[in-house]
Amino acid sequence: MNSVLLEIKGLKKHFTVQSGFLSGSRGIVRAVDGVDLQIYRGETLGLVGESGCGKTTLGRLIMRLEDPTGGEIFFEGENVFEYSGERLKVYHRKVQLIFQDPYSSLNPRKSAGGIIGEPFIVHNLANKKEREEEVVRLMGVVGLSREQMGRYPHEFSGGQRQRIGVARAIALRPQLVIADEPVSALDVSIQAQILNLLRDLQKDFDLTYLFISHDLSVVEHVSDRIAVMYLGKIVELAERKTFYENPLHPYTRVLLSAVPVPDPGRKKERIVLSGDVPSPIDPPAGCSFHPRCPNRIDICDKIEPKLIDRGKGHLVACHA
Repeated sequence: MNSVLLEIKGLKKHFTVQSGFLSGSRGIVRAVDGVDLQIYRGETLGLVGESGCGKTTLGRLIMRLEDPTGGEIFFEGENVFEYSGERLKVYHRKVQLIFQDPYSSLNPRKSAGGIIGEPFIVHNLANKKEREEEVVRLMGVVGLSREQMGRYPHEFSGGQRQRIGVARAIALRPQLVIADEPVSALDVSIQAQILNLLRDLQKDFDLTYLFISHDLSVVEHVSDRIAVMYLGKIVELAERKTFYENPLHPYTRVLLSAVPVPDPGRKKERIVLSGDVPSPIDPPAGCSFHPRCPNRIDICDKIEPKLIDRGKGHLVACHA
């Protein structure tokens, strides 16, 4: 196992919101609610869960785009929430983000070359000639041509726009790349191309990925380990093979039962949950999944289960 690149301890992010339109009362949304997680150097850690479970907020906290309500994040042993000024700028060179929507994340007023070259200007790392040479090289690396440097985002396809975003993310040779649903807005045929590109870049640039997605079939192809989030908490974490062959948390089994089977002759039993997703403003006591859980027992609605190792790094938060 490689060394730990980034470690998250007890991380929380709570937002204050108006919980009643007429009453004016305010509630607390627990978007991230006590996350402990390690990302190892050189791995791809998949992070999955339903929309609204806190995946993107966790990524933004790692990027320092949000300040935490509590907890710590250590990058190469240093607390990133203590960074400011030049130290924070250096951190942002080491940790980069690939956005979900390859169109809205690109400045429509800038050319492809200008977008990819912008990080060098922000960090004052190259003169104009050096910057242009590096942009040409990066475009080649992600499968774009020099002739496309002067084109604007609207002149590219969705897959090409995402290639521009990928080139921008790796421009400064980061150590960690947070890929937030990087292929969900693309056609299936284009998804495979971008996933293959990310895999090749990981080898060539010695990258570590946090791959955020709701699609377990995509995560299976790119991840070394997979973590599942539910209502702001990690409920299961395991190596890929173990995760798909022996899921231990009932919520994980539900997610896996919904993954389409490529073999039309093979039937798969779908697990359908009863009840609605609890509100993150008023989460249930005990295990947050217990109101929907088919395996719940008496203790589930009273005591929150801890994330414990069931063997060989397979962590699960479940009483059953």
